[in-house]
Amino acid sequence: MLRENRDRLFQYYQASIFTSLFIGYACYAYNRKSVSFAMPKLMEEGLSKSEAGLIASSQNLAYAISKFLGGILSDRISSKSLFSSGLFMSGVVTILFASSNSIPLLTALWFLNGFAQGAGWPACAKLLRKWYSPSQFGTWWSVLSASANISGGVSPFVASYIILNYGWRVSLAVAGIVSLILSAVTVLTVINSPTELGFESFTKDEESKTDKKESKFTSKDILKNPFLWLVSFAYLSVFCSKTSAVDWGQLYLIEDRHRNQYIGSAFTSSVETGGFIGGILAGWLTDYAMKMKQKSKGNPRMPVAILFMIGVTLCFHLFYFNVNQHSSQLFISSVGFLLGACLYGPIAIFGVVASESVPINLSGTAHAMVALAANIGAIISGLPFSFIAKYYSWGGVFLLLEILSGLTAFVMLCLKNLDSNMIDKEKRS
Repeated sequence: MLRENRDRLFQYYQASIFTSLFIGYACYAYNRKSVSFAMPKLMEEGLSKSEAGLIASSQNLAYAISKFLGGILSDRISSKSLFSSGLFMSGVVTILFASSNSIPLLTALWFLNGFAQGAGWPACAKLLRKWYSPSQFGTWWSVLSASANISGGVSPFVASYIILNYGWRVSLAVAGIVSLILSAVTVLTVINSPTELGFESFTKDEESKTDKKESKFTSKDILKNPFLWLVSFAYLSVFCSKTSAVDWGQLYLIEDRHRNQYIGSAFTSSVETGGFIGGILAGWLTDYAMKMKQKSKGNPRMPVAILFMIGVTLCFHLFYFNVNQHSSQLFISSVGFLLGACLYGPIAIFGVVASESVPINLSGTAHAMVALAANIGAIISGLPFSFIAKYYSWGGVFLLLEILSGLTAFVMLCLKNLDSNMIDKEKRS
């Protein structure tokens, strides 16, 4: 009886902490995209395409740096403090952005926002690993990451309503205030580890196994691993495509296809909604592929990622060649939904593939490596792509993304049997 009560109490804490992280990370995502939602109005007020790209790239650059550093920092400080402080800083910076006018100042503030944003996911990953067993970890990872998709599906409509009725400054102020409130909530509800409450940590057994037998591989071996470079290239490509679709898709529809902001917002929302389904579907399909795997060098999850990348290519083709000023909202939203599902599928796969292909004591470094490549892709989607749009229109950007996605799928297909598992190499040696 005592054991049952203790298990129920543990499950209560799991649910409470997960709910706080789910809502908190959804707020991170809302805050991160708040300027993207306001970009059409900013450009109506005189912001040029180059300036818009500069602001977007400044955030993506800072996010790339801080997410890499956040992974290292999460091993050294309280994960709760890291998560809450990032949310607090994001909120403060967003409110300051809403009250500013100077382009250099706006760029600097959005750089700081990106730097604060990098604290979110590394803290979540650390907390999930401590509160959930290895057999549950992948599932809850997927569900928690889907909070960003839910946020991305709802927030464009919320932001559009506020912007059209009260102005873009009020929209950003609301995003900032919500971040500050949730920062305080997570301080009160999130607990770093089960051990703080007298429960056993799920990482205890893994840590003891690592202590008994240290891997002979080092961080330098990760940099020499061809498979991780393949994953990094593919992650860069798909993240560049995802960021471009979310940041520039509505501008393409408004400026090149002469549709209104509601249709542009509906497209952005449909991408995120499709991403929610795609991410979970990718996790289920690749878990099934792992169970059915044959003896081969290639990672069984990669063929699923290849199929998703082929889907991305086809969706960009439809978006560029078949969407026009006469297309129905249903057709545009359907293309966005399928595109989102195909984009977020590989995003869900690549982080897991990188982590599971190396010894446990190097999994964080491997994930940081491929995540850094992904964020470089996000940076490319900002200022460089805005220059392409300036001279060739936003349509040129999406045609380029179709070519890039097709090339990525082809490279992955050619190298799908690349030896992926450093752990097996260690066992064989």
